[in-house]
Amino acid sequence: MELISKLFDMDLSKLVPKLPVFLSLMHTLLVLAVLIGPILLVTLGALYLFKPAPEANYKYGFRTYFGMGSIEAWQFSQKIAGLIFGALGALLLIIMFIVVLTFIKKDLFQIAGTAIVCLIWEAVLTLAARVTISVLCWKYFDKDGNRRK
Repeated sequence: MELISKLFDMDLSKLVPKLPVFLSLMHTLLVLAVLIGPILLVTLGALYLFKPAPEANYKYGFRTYFGMGSIEAWQFSQKIAGLIFGALGALLLIIMFIVVLTFIKKDLFQIAGTAIVCLIWEAVLTLAARVTISVLCWKYFDKDGNRRK
């Protein structure tokens, strides 16, 4: 009985973290979560375009089944992946920066909802870009890396 009375006599404000600091941290984390995807896409696009691996390998580069058959197919897949990922990342970076600017007038739950929608769109568009690159490699090259006629 004494334990229960001590629990009810406790000052609960000591258990709650400083709310403004917590809310500011959550706001910053949501902004970073929304912007990190486009920044990563731009970075990968630049790496694939300007610093591709010289030949097909399993460690570095954009790998597709039809892009690993020859050096020509590998260079094509790296170049097209760099262009598509770079363009998609730049476009998403602009759009997501505008969305992040709207976070100022929203409460934390609205920001979290918007961030989730943004992350889903980023994932879907990145997957669509990945499929597009694979289809382009399939269209132009066979499994041995020879150009299709």
